[in-house]
Amino acid sequence: MDLSAGPWTHNETSASSQVFEFRLWAALTEQSRGQLHVFLPLADRGVDALVHRLTDGAYLPVQAKDRSGLMDGEVHLVVWADSLPDDEVLIVSGLLVEGGFGPTMLVVPVRDFKRLADLTTHEGKQIYSMEFGMRPRSDSRWLPWLVPIEGLAERFGVGALEVEEAPVEPRPSWRSDLGFLGESEVIRRLAENETLNLFRAFPDSETAEFAVLHLGNRRVIGLQVKTVGITRDHPRATVNVYASSFRPAPTTYFVVLAWLREEARFHEECLAFRSLELREFGIDEGDGHITFKFRPGATDEGRQDRYRRHLADLPAQVEALL
Repeated sequence: MDLSAGPWTHNETSASSQVFEFRLWAALTEQSRGQLHVFLPLADRGVDALVHRLTDGAYLPVQAKDRSGLMDGEVHLVVWADSLPDDEVLIVSGLLVEGGFGPTMLVVPVRDFKRLADLTTHEGKQIYSMEFGMRPRSDSRWLPWLVPIEGLAERFGVGALEVEEAPVEPRPSWRSDLGFLGESEVIRRLAENETLNLFRAFPDSETAEFAVLHLGNRRVIGLQVKTVGITRDHPRATVNVYASSFRPAPTTYFVVLAWLREEARFHEECLAFRSLELREFGIDEGDGHITFKFRPGATDEGRQDRYRRHLADLPAQVEALL
């Protein structure tokens, strides 16, 4: 039986929202040719995604609001006021249709949404409501925030890009079990800090693998986690950075962990430094990699020494960066 033949029902609202969101992330990635990079939250705290604009490094928080049907020919939105704490979040709304979207999308900052929408109450709680059509009227108050679906990426600040010849694909490089273990350790430690919200890159196609949002001041930084294995006989290991995807930025940081293989634990010391500072001690090997050596516990590694941190202090260190 083809379940997709009919309209979405009330019981399928959660599923339709997921479909809308993933189509939205795909559309932004496709239209921008990867210049908009999507990070999805590891915990639901009011932001559906952070969209990293690689042209200038900005992180754009997004709330996606879908509708799978029209009322009187228009999309109707009703949003709880207390679900909109951050005026900088972009609300993106549209009509979910079979195989895609309706022809018009709403892309509006929360600040303007609250200014223009109708504010009422329901059971003592404030709600905002508004509506827009697929063929907007010229006198609509929402006209500046409505965009044809094919111009979605431009509303996120990425213009039309020239099609270039595709580069030679790099050799496949699978994330090792050790790398995944290091990433999981950083996530676990940062999750202990209730002021930080973590986002994972989908797909993982740039220097930043994770984005960290401070729930107080709403600032964001990106993290690249590197993990090396060391032993008593080999206490120094090489850290490799893939050069073709390396995009240094003031808001992107590296965290380097060392796994003690004989003891099956992480060394209590790690490195934490801004991606721009990799140039101070990284070596371009000319084979597509930038490398440097890491020996936890050493005190004679030159410029690298200033970036040594206690692993237990990592959550506080990341919060301080924000």
